[in-house]
Amino acid sequence: MINKEKLMAYLKKTILKKSNQLPFIISLVVLVWMFSGIFFSEKSTDLTGKSSFNQKMTVEVTDIISEEAKDTITIQGEVEPFRKIEIKSHTAAHVLETPENEGVFVSDGDLIFRLANVDRSAQFFIAKAKISKKLEKIMQLESLAPGDQSKPIKLIEAQKELSILRSNIKKIAMERGNILIKAPFSGILEEKIVEVGSYVEKGEPLAVLLDESSLKATGYVSQQNIQRIQLGQKVNVFLLNGKKSDATLTYIAKSGDSKTHSYRVEAQLNNPQEGIKSGASAKIEIITGSVTAHFVSPATLSLDMEGNIGIKSVTKENIVNFHKIEILRTKNNGVWVTGLPDKIKVITQGNGFVEEGESVKQIPSS
Repeated sequence: MINKEKLMAYLKKTILKKSNQLPFIISLVVLVWMFSGIFFSEKSTDLTGKSSFNQKMTVEVTDIISEEAKDTITIQGEVEPFRKIEIKSHTAAHVLETPENEGVFVSDGDLIFRLANVDRSAQFFIAKAKISKKLEKIMQLESLAPGDQSKPIKLIEAQKELSILRSNIKKIAMERGNILIKAPFSGILEEKIVEVGSYVEKGEPLAVLLDESSLKATGYVSQQNIQRIQLGQKVNVFLLNGKKSDATLTYIAKSGDSKTHSYRVEAQLNNPQEGIKSGASAKIEIITGSVTAHFVSPATLSLDMEGNIGIKSVTKENIVNFHKIEILRTKNNGVWVTGLPDKIKVITQGNGFVEEGESVKQIPSS
């Protein structure tokens, strides 16, 4: 049997001789010291005692009970005004008058743009004069003697010409009306595109008008979830700044987007809070019903050998069970999940060290 004292003396002598190999030798000494406890221990091993491998793993557990939770569909979207339009010119003309500033409130019917009307005014008065002359001619024809054979033909021709003149003056009057651009509804003049002196063509945009009397949250629902929603469902709208507003689902598109295969939805905000502006990003939570679920800590989640997400529990007989779950939705302090029994004893500490079917020792969570 190797004598420990002789071995240590030999190593010491070697260290003194080969100081340049000191790191290697120190490592060797450590290894010898570690294994000396195995090979040279004078204490006998208690073979009758139980091995640590045979001891049951201790896990912490807690009882949880199912609750009624909201079943929701969550999508990303934005807040939009109730109405938003581009006001366009109805005719080609120069701009004579515009609102002073952007961002001003205008009422329904307020004059916001005035276009040039010189040519149209002249055309209107010329057409009006022609109509007066034609009426005089018709009166003269009607005063002719009944025996004049040309009277009926001339009268019919004059009446046709009068009808054409009246039609033309209506068009001219309409053109004159087109030079006065009025607000189609009350709202905010979001953008003024042209200035005084600008020349605009027919159909060219003049301004953008927003109706923020009511706001709506818009987004797109996937084709997998579109059958779960219907008009009138309650909606929660969350903004990035932490503000929340209640809403009601008011629109569901009949046809989906050809590229994303998703459907546009709109939810009108019931009582929009002050500070909620159109254009803001929003998380839209559509409440589709309620479901039995459990609220658990993310730390209790684990995976089985096949990669399924689930939760480990302990039975009355101290046996570990694995339950596959579906995540309903997440919150800052936990997760709502479905797929568990109504009452269950969940492993809160040690679930990563035990497997399904294993016998364990359970203690209540501290």
